Amino acid sequence: MPRAIKKRTTKKTGLKEEEVKGAVVRSLDRIKERKRIFIPVISATGIVAVLTVIIMLYSSSVKEKAYLIENEAYKYYYKIDLKVPLTEEGRWRKSLELFQEAIDVKSTPSAQFYLGNCYFNLGDYDNAIEAYNKFIDKYKNKKIILPLVYQKLVSAYIKKDKYDEAIRTLDVLAEFKEGTFKDAALILKARYYETAGKHEDAVEIYKELVEGFPSSPWAQEANAKIAMTRIEEDKESTESDKSATEGGLENTAE
Repeated sequence: MPRAIKKRTTKKTGLKEEEVKGAVVRSLDRIKERKRIFIPVISATGIVAVLTVIIMLYSSSVKEKAYLIENEAYKYYYKIDLKVPLTEEGRWRKSLELFQEAIDVKSTPSAQFYLGNCYFNLGDYDNAIEAYNKFIDKYKNKKIILPLVYQKLVSAYIKKDKYDEAIRTLDVLAEFKEGTFKDAALILKARYYETAGKHEDAVEIYKELVEGFPSSPWAQEANAKIAMTRIEEDKESTESDKSATEGGLENTAE
């Protein structure tokens, strides 16, 4: 009798349908979650990029506007291509107005410096001092123009009879950039002492300048002042000796 052949049972090795379905659902959920995170990131990046471009364009536009106003101010300041003739005071006032307008749009070192100069030229020394000090506070790194600002500030202080502030500013100028402008500070200080009637102090400063900076462009001026002082001293000494001699002769005659 033939032997009955048993049907081999096939062993299932794959995932069950429920497991496959669950894996798919989980994968879709992860994709959705990543999508929810990714889209805002992309959106935020796009917004930042757009804002950056807008800021750059605005900054460029503002800078251009300030430049045009400042350039117009220079024309009045230096009397260049003026369509309407103005008095000197009128030019200072117009350039002052334009420099201030340019600063309101976008401040620059040159506009701030010339704003002070306009006030100075108009005899408004208080506002000139304020403008120069504002430059010093805001643009300390502008090493080229800063010595000029110090010098103009000194002049404004002297105009207002603020001699202590003038001397302190000159001392700062003397130490600026490790003494690079010390000879300039010395000549300004000597001139101030001379105009103030302090001739002995002025001569001492002139001597310091000549001894410390023989190659200075102001050494010739200092030497001339020293020589003039010596001539005057010799003249006074000669007149004194002459008076003494004449007095002695008169006493002898008696």
